[in-house]
Amino acid sequence: MNNIHITAATDLVTTPAARRSGFLEYALRRNKESIPFIDRAKALKAVLEVHTQSPNDLLTLTNIRESLLEASGISVKAKVHLTESDKQGLLNDFIEKILLPSGKAYIDEVVYRYLLTSGDALGGKMRNIVGSIAKEKLTRFIISQLQIADTQFSYLDKKLRSTPGEQLGVEDIDTIKAIRWSNKNNQQRILIFDTNVPPVKKNIDIVLLNDAIVTDAPKTQDLKKLLDNTAHYLAIGELKGGIDPAGADEHWKTANSALGRARTAFAGKLPLLFVGAAIEQAMAGEIFSQYQTGELANCANLTSDDQLAALCEWLVRL
Repeated sequence: MNNIHITAATDLVTTPAARRSGFLEYALRRNKESIPFIDRAKALKAVLEVHTQSPNDLLTLTNIRESLLEASGISVKAKVHLTESDKQGLLNDFIEKILLPSGKAYIDEVVYRYLLTSGDALGGKMRNIVGSIAKEKLTRFIISQLQIADTQFSYLDKKLRSTPGEQLGVEDIDTIKAIRWSNKNNQQRILIFDTNVPPVKKNIDIVLLNDAIVTDAPKTQDLKKLLDNTAHYLAIGELKGGIDPAGADEHWKTANSALGRARTAFAGKLPLLFVGAAIEQAMAGEIFSQYQTGELANCANLTSDDQLAALCEWLVRL
């Protein structure tokens, strides 16, 4: 087995302490991310207090119309599907059916409802952030393995701009799209995060290839050409960073489905791996069973530094 810290299914199960730590980390991040939403609500309230005396005055405030639409219950994404006539009708109904009956409390009503819609937006943002936090941790551990092995590397940011590894700062971790290095046999390696894998016809979280784009200014088509060739693939894997046990099973099902398609696309010959933060007992049994049979070449609980370090050490040696 490729991970010395996993000898039984129970090793994969997220501990209560790790779960509490994960919830605390995400709660603190959510509080930080909520600040701009709260500030905008305060700004909206200030405008309404200065420029309105009744709900009907809202129709004259064209500069905050989009925010008023959000207060009426329309999300930013939903607004693009509405005509100007739809939006005007919605605002009229909002004023007539919600704000006028509120009397003098109409400003509070607008602000509270704006915050409700903002809460949905924040929830969507946090779902993306949870994935980003997981990817950042995995990236840090991979880079650490390269550094302790004194392996020179470079990284590509999301715009495919290349930077030498020695110039990497902590603040740059979340911008990394791919990492490039040469192993001890001078073989090129490139690890790409969250990219479309043509043989699977789906985005995959972790993709390791046995060749690299040697130019310092690669283009999207260079990356696509590399990914189109199945002979370049060394390993692919799925990463699930959510810590909530309520969603753990669904995350594993989604990841397992993607890995199953990859298994079919590569005729079972490509090493596959799975890393997850929320791993419950039942799914731990399934993951460990696949690990034992070789369907999974490696796996780790994201909350276990030992397991993650061992998986990353294996990954950079491939």
